[in-house]
Amino acid sequence: MKLRAPSPPRAGFTLVELLTTMAGVGLLAAVLIGLLPRARAAAESATCRSNLRQLAAANLAYAAEHGRYVTAATDIVGGNSIRWHGVRSGAAAFDGALGPLAEYLGGAGASRWVRRCPALPMVDGGFEASCGGYGYNAHGVGSEVCLGVDNPTRQGMRAGTLAHPARTVMFADTAYMQGGGAQAKLIEYSFAEPPRFAGGGTPWPTIHFRHAGRANVAWCDGHVTSEVLARTGTRGAAQHLGWFGPDDNSFFDPF
Repeated sequence: MKLRAPSPPRAGFTLVELLTTMAGVGLLAAVLIGLLPRARAAAESATCRSNLRQLAAANLAYAAEHGRYVTAATDIVGGNSIRWHGVRSGAAAFDGALGPLAEYLGGAGASRWVRRCPALPMVDGGFEASCGGYGYNAHGVGSEVCLGVDNPTRQGMRAGTLAHPARTVMFADTAYMQGGGAQAKLIEYSFAEPPRFAGGGTPWPTIHFRHAGRANVAWCDGHVTSEVLARTGTRGAAQHLGWFGPDDNSFFDPF
């Protein structure tokens, strides 16, 4: 009986195998590409929450040393040159390294500035530059506006007077819609406006729900949460500006 010689080993893949492999790789790439934006958004939100946590810790340290929370805007009815996030001279931009919280943010140089939220696009010409895209509760923490006292913007609330620190907003993601129509653009804005003015009326919303419909918020006990958009105002709805929580100032009042 004559034996057949063994067949030589195949040198490569068949066309069917190659096509199957390519299809699998393409499917995997499509899945990964689809996940990348979500992963990037999650990373940006995590960085933002870390920034807010550092801001809250800096303000709590400031309050422990000075007896009051940092003032939101000391001379807003005058020269408007001193904000919680920086100081400016004349028409120049605010310098974050000179801000009242700079020494509590640690480090030197750029690290003394408020760290910018990575999810807020850079915009030239923003008056509030150096606040990082974060707004301060000037209504009930950074001033005494809600108390109805004389010169209420000259100083922040006294430390220890907040009835519910864990339910009082300190900082939040914010932005302001500047201009209108085709010229409208979002710029940094340094105040988290409450649903109601102290004297009545509704401000334009400035809390910015830029993280997939959520806004990150630092509370007066130092913890940080991610809040869902509940209402919009007469301006900025398309830009995801609005409010979370109840339709009153209960999250902004100190009492």
